[in-house]
Amino acid sequence: MRKEYSRLIFIAVLLQLGLSPHSVFSQAPFYQGKTLRIINNDPGGTAGMRVKTVVPYLRKYIRGNPTIVVEFIEGGGGRRAANQVFRSVNPDGLTIGALSSSAIGLNVMRETGVMYDIDKFIYLGTPVSENHNVIYTRRELGLNSLEKLRAASGIRIAAQEVGAVAYISARLFAYFLDLKAPQIRHRLFFAGGRRRRTSYGSLCAGLILKPA
Repeated sequence: MRKEYSRLIFIAVLLQLGLSPHSVFSQAPFYQGKTLRIINNDPGGTAGMRVKTVVPYLRKYIRGNPTIVVEFIEGGGGRRAANQVFRSVNPDGLTIGALSSSAIGLNVMRETGVMYDIDKFIYLGTPVSENHNVIYTRRELGLNSLEKLRAASGIRIAAQEVGAVAYISARLFAYFLDLKAPQIRHRLFFAGGRRRRTSYGSLCAGLILKPA
């Protein structure tokens, strides 16, 4: 009985050594001495600034303190960046896609140029839990009910650049309300030396889509 009890203690000590993070068998952190690449599609925009803001915290809290590099791939409302992450990146844990949420809508609507499958991405998190939009019309149009809106033809919906979140929201708005031949338009303006597209302009008729 005493011999059996001693054997159990010996086994327990071995298990403790094997499971302890400070064991002589523990390995170096995975990211130690490595470079973590973050791919984003919005340099200078809100999404790009969010990435730059979180980088110091990633350096601080990821075990191994890897070197972090942010790579911006513009074009196609996020399609180019999403395609790059899906098709050209090794699945080695050293690349993260900080992509616009429009990448999901573009895939759902089967837009051209989409060469990725959203069901095969691994989702780590999101900077926002919800996104509100306000869609309103000019008063003189008299479109003060869903019935009148559905009956109207030639509706123009102003949004941001093709593929952006506001553009996707406008497309889904027209789709779910079954509007008659809606036209999705976008406008250009200059800000910070860069040419950008925006929905914040005046239209002779139609709807304006704007974040709340």
